[in-house]
Amino acid sequence: MLHMSTHPMVSPASRDARFSFLPALFGADYVNAEACIYAYAAKYIRDYNGGEWTFNQLPDGAGYLAPDEDRVTVFNADNGFEGEMSGDAAGVTITALGLHHRSWMHDHHDERDACRHYIRRYEQLMSIVATHRESRAIYRALD
Repeated sequence: MLHMSTHPMVSPASRDARFSFLPALFGADYVNAEACIYAYAAKYIRDYNGGEWTFNQLPDGAGYLAPDEDRVTVFNADNGFEGEMSGDAAGVTITALGLHHRSWMHDHHDERDACRHYIRRYEQLMSIVATHRESRAIYRALD
């Protein structure tokens, strides 16, 4: 089962489009960024053991990855959040954390173009959160 977003601006990438999805979303750093997303899933999603992910496209090359799960428990020890949310909402949360981390990492290493790319992708992703059906949980997990 592939978990689908109900947001009108979101469309799942086809299997054929998956190879171009990651470079469009993450730029030249896409291999490390994808690994970061899965590592964050292991850190923030209770009982995460890997699995199938949906690649969700937003306009202008933005997007997010979401675990193919109906419901998961997200725990963020940094802010004390613990709550159940859909795989889609967890994917938005995990991708936002990953984009934020990669922007910081590139800024820290004086890679300004890559940093700006990640900031732009983060802002594009966050622009849909307010209208997501689980926006409150996403914001609380990220706060």
